[in-house]
Amino acid sequence: MIAKLIVFDQAGRKTAHQLSLHPKPSGASELKLVMETSAEHFESWLFFFLRDHGAYIETTDPAAVAAALNLPPDEEGIVELKG
Repeated sequence: MIAKLIVFDQAGRKTAHQLSLHPKPSGASELKLVMETSAEHFESWLFFFLRDHGAYIETTDPAAVAAALNLPPDEEGIVELKG
């Protein structure tokens, strides 16, 4: 699965940040923001905050990303990436 957080800087330039799904002991998945040396939790509150500022997620599996954020599969701001 491919998933990227798309954000815009003050000049309007788009940058993409890799996201990945990680299994939880409960059998569900959690979404993490992948950085050079670590992966940090990416939660729904942060998604909503960033979405309010123009960010969105591009992914090949919108349903899996939405489930990991505990959101409905058709949540605004989670966009299917056609491959």
